Amino acid sequence: MKAQEKSDKDAIKLRFAVGLSKLLEKSGIKSLKKLARDGGMEPSHIQKIASGKVDVTLTTSISLAAAFGISYAELAATYERVTDKDIREFLDNQETQKKHKGKPKLPLPLSGSKPKRKKVD
Repeated sequence: MKAQEKSDKDAIKLRFAVGLSKLLEKSGIKSLKKLARDGGMEPSHIQKIASGKVDVTLTTSISLAAAFGISYAELAATYERVTDKDIREFLDNQETQKKHKGKPKLPLPLSGSKPKRKKVD
């Protein structure tokens, strides 16, 4: 059996992240932070898994399944059901989030200009 290429491993991590996203949508778990707490893991580790940046160990997969209240087999089945369309939508959503990350919610004045104040009579 041939060893997997880096691109193959990256595709697996991405597919797992998409499956995780689908499970989050269906579950009553509202955040990755809560998922981490329920699974007994660090929130930063869950964030890396959810973005497809790290390999997921068997013990982590089992902990995630338990946090969702499903069996490991159901977690694996979710992974298997991820479609190319699901992956495209996930990647599009990630791009949209990147574009909006760090942008101020209210428009700020240009540097050097002072905000206009209303005259009070």
